[in-house]
Amino acid sequence: MMTNSIIDYFLSDFEKISNKNKSLIVDGRYFEEDFIPYEIKFRDKEKEIILSNINLFLNRNTGSNLFLYGTTGTGKTLMARYLSKGISFYSAKNKLKVKVAYINCKQILSDDVDYYIFKKIYEELANTNIKSGVRKNDIYENIYKFIINNDYKLIIILDEVDNIFRKLENTEILYLLLRNYDINFLSRIRIILISNSPSFISQLDQRIKSSFSSIIQVKFSPYNYYELREILKDRAIKALKPGSISEEDINYISARVSKEFFGDARIAINVLRLSAIIAYNKNKEKIDKDDIDEAFSNVDLNILESIVSTLNKTQKIILLALIKEQIKKEDFVTFNNIYEEYVNLSSSFGISVLDKTAVYKNLKKIEGIFGELIESKIISNGKNGVNKVLKIISDIDNLKKIYEKIKKDI
Repeated sequence: MMTNSIIDYFLSDFEKISNKNKSLIVDGRYFEEDFIPYEIKFRDKEKEIILSNINLFLNRNTGSNLFLYGTTGTGKTLMARYLSKGISFYSAKNKLKVKVAYINCKQILSDDVDYYIFKKIYEELANTNIKSGVRKNDIYENIYKFIINNDYKLIIILDEVDNIFRKLENTEILYLLLRNYDINFLSRIRIILISNSPSFISQLDQRIKSSFSSIIQVKFSPYNYYELREILKDRAIKALKPGSISEEDINYISARVSKEFFGDARIAINVLRLSAIIAYNKNKEKIDKDDIDEAFSNVDLNILESIVSTLNKTQKIILLALIKEQIKKEDFVTFNNIYEEYVNLSSSFGISVLDKTAVYKNLKKIEGIFGELIESKIISNGKNGVNKVLKIISDIDNLKKIYEKIKKDI
């Protein structure tokens, strides 16, 4: 009896809330990161280059490996997912023996990156699950045999590939994929690498670079104000209740993202989503500028937290040193300042101290990971030469929150 009463009260309360103010979001799928629109807006040139190469590979046994690069939120991952689904559908429709293995390297939690990727590739190829205990070399041989014996072609998409090189400094995955000297095998494989950094290829081991000597590079430029506005209009029409947001407020989001967040479409879409949730929680029928500003303040911190989560322990301590010095100075910070603070922090955490060269290399990697969120410049010290200084582009309150969060994680 009591249970029924609780259920009745719950249903009554829930119905009141539901009727009080219907959500402004009518279909949240259009806000999800893995949503693939029918049309990828403002990427026709990039798409033509990529599809032309894939067509050569599928139908003429030629075509090059591809390197897609650009800052976050420029449509690289969206393009990768579009390719993965599209090629699979095209192959099935035309009865082509082609498989696509899409791997988001950021999601690889295992330290044995090579094993994870080979396992994923073979499972996609053979449509099976590999039991634990199978050796990496055996999986590689199985990939080789499956492709040759079954007359298959394979397209491997390594998204956010920078992450596997941060997790294992000397990972051999690309070399292992390309080391086979069987021309019949190599002609059946194409690799699409996706990175935020335009210099990713140049930083690879010489053995790997030579294998990618003819790679085609495709740049994804940041979206401009006009492009962001059209993308947001499209998402608002599909995801929100009609009349939930004005064109003026869509323009406001687009302008801020193009100026403050380097044209990152993911941030623009996330701000639109958060604005709708904030407005709903305030019992509003329509999103206004206050809701949007509140959404922006949440997004800024979320971005920093997301980036920090990809760093290893050493990089987190170096970042702590940078943040601590930046909060203290409220300005740009020199490498010497960072290194001195890094030494102090490492000692306090009971962690071995790296030399300046190793710390500098890690700091360079942090810069690459943060992209435009870290600003750096060279300043002259007169007779003492020049000095590089840098700072994170964020307000002090967010830096303090990130600082405390990193300290707890270490």
